[in-house]
Amino acid sequence: MTSLKQAYSFDDVLIVPQYSDIPSRSECDTTTHLPAMQPMGIPVFAANMDTICGLKMAHKMHELGGVGIIHRYMTPTQTLHLIREWSLNSEWETADWDDIPRLTVAVGSLAKDRVRIDSVMKLIHEGHPLNICIDIAHGDSRHVIDTLEYLRKYLPDEWGAIIAGNVCTYEGACRLFDAGAHVVKVGVGGGSACTTRIKTGCGYPQLAAISECSDAGPIIADGGIRYYGDAAKALAAGAEAVMIGGMLAGTDCTPNWSPESETTEFRGMASKRAREACSGSDSNAEGVSAQVVTQPEGSTQSVVEALTEGLRSAMAYSACRTLQEFREKSKLVYVTRATVNENRPHIED
Repeated sequence: MTSLKQAYSFDDVLIVPQYSDIPSRSECDTTTHLPAMQPMGIPVFAANMDTICGLKMAHKMHELGGVGIIHRYMTPTQTLHLIREWSLNSEWETADWDDIPRLTVAVGSLAKDRVRIDSVMKLIHEGHPLNICIDIAHGDSRHVIDTLEYLRKYLPDEWGAIIAGNVCTYEGACRLFDAGAHVVKVGVGGGSACTTRIKTGCGYPQLAAISECSDAGPIIADGGIRYYGDAAKALAAGAEAVMIGGMLAGTDCTPNWSPESETTEFRGMASKRAREACSGSDSNAEGVSAQVVTQPEGSTQSVVEALTEGLRSAMAYSACRTLQEFREKSKLVYVTRATVNENRPHIED
């Protein structure tokens, strides 16, 4: 066994307030620029999960300035139908084809999902505005590298972005960037509906993973974000954007939302429920499913706006007017368990 190192996650740190000449958090600009992607007004992705992001969520995230990634747990034909529906949406009817916002769709590995990959690439060659997210639980693998090399070989230049993941080490991120990823998704085992760490003992504390992987290139922090402040910490630690899933569960733009239902299902994509629904098998489940309280109309927007306002406040506390300044100049301090307890409200409702 190699020597152990200490690594930290969100509850282990706080962002240190600094002298600020920013009179209002409204002056803080949350725009982020990821390679080969259209600029994002807010650094937020909706997770590519079947109970989180379909076309409705993708549209709402675009409206708010973020991005929703369409999950891959459907047939290739269904994926193509959604892409065409996005491209032909009446909202874009006055826009030139090149000005239509790019839809971001998830695919699996070349070895197991080649039909979907080839079909999506065909639509890209036809001019459909797309980004691709290679979605593999253990992204530091030959499967993902082979898929990246295949996409970069057969896709035209300047077409869009390839997001690849997930990884949790600097070396893993470097391998994906070297193989052609524009952006790497970081996080293993920290998701709100994930049991990988419990079942396998594998993973890496998320804040440390973000900090280390961001040294390799532009990353999306995916997993472990329970509070709005966690998103600010992830961006302060080096992420270009964050991905949220559990925070959006049960909100009005999720695929199965209904105002008549008291609860809505939220499930990890490696859960028994998701595997049975998507592949007919519950083998090797590394996730959980749950019924969450159905949120009211407008709740998706409320969650995203609250996260963004918390981020702007963190930027103002850190005297940073842009996200680039926030990544470069913010300071994090390690805290004890007593501080974690102190962070919480001290009165009963």
